[in-house]
Amino acid sequence: MVHFICGTDCLEEGEDCGSVMDLCEKVGNENYRGEVVSPLLRATALDCWSLLSTTFHDGHIAAGDGFDDDTGLGRGLQLLPLLASCLDSSEAGLRRSAGECVSLIHECRLNLGLDGEEADNTTERRFRRGSWDGSEWEVLMDEVKQRIAELSVESSHHMSKQAKKQQRATFRDFMNTIVDDESPEEIVNWRGGKLTLNSWKEIIQLNFVRHCLQGGFQIQLMYNDTLHGVFGATFNASGTSLSQLEKRLFMSKTSEASKAADKAMTKQRRTRTNVKNHFLTADGEDI
Repeated sequence: MVHFICGTDCLEEGEDCGSVMDLCEKVGNENYRGEVVSPLLRATALDCWSLLSTTFHDGHIAAGDGFDDDTGLGRGLQLLPLLASCLDSSEAGLRRSAGECVSLIHECRLNLGLDGEEADNTTERRFRRGSWDGSEWEVLMDEVKQRIAELSVESSHHMSKQAKKQQRATFRDFMNTIVDDESPEEIVNWRGGKLTLNSWKEIIQLNFVRHCLQGGFQIQLMYNDTLHGVFGATFNASGTSLSQLEKRLFMSKTSEASKAADKAMTKQRRTRTNVKNHFLTADGEDI
């Protein structure tokens, strides 16, 4: 949380964001310090790596493989072989974390392509710097794309029906970005506002904030200036802000409006129960 909110240069060398990402890359392997790393810890390390990488420029993640001699090899490119192996894991959580990492790296790669003024058409943009074609990572990315496509339609018998449904939905989103070069979209609605996300960077950041805040996520998203700054590019709010007194009167669980809603819901439940038990009485006066 400190590295994500405060920035990449807020701590001393050895404790900075880059050092934490180095640790995540090591823990993401099958073995660390001579010990086998559990799939859950590996998945957590990859999730942390994805989150911290959203604070860096796209070139730091996906550039530097022959297109630009002045740019060092991106951290994401160095991580691709590990991510490809994680996609073959039997653990669903590790596969999901690896797929999300690849989607983020691919998005950064596309963002390095020529912009609209420099490229004559979409094809030129896709097959220049923002593409994997002609790079040393082309074959590996083709294998990753194939594996992502397989996971998006997997129907193996060793997974529950709900797990298969969730995996197919998740990897379809990954496939749309990695295979079809399409941007993701996620919309969060609340009373008086809307947040629209159109990149994996923003979605990863939002999921992290949602996980940390739990039940307080929406109220913080409505009134927290720091979160407005993080997601300011796509933040659209409507309506007027409520005072602290108004929040207690209208939005608190102990407010009169909440109590009235609870009473109405209790009455509806009682009525439905009586209707189901109507055959037990002759006159129907219980309804």
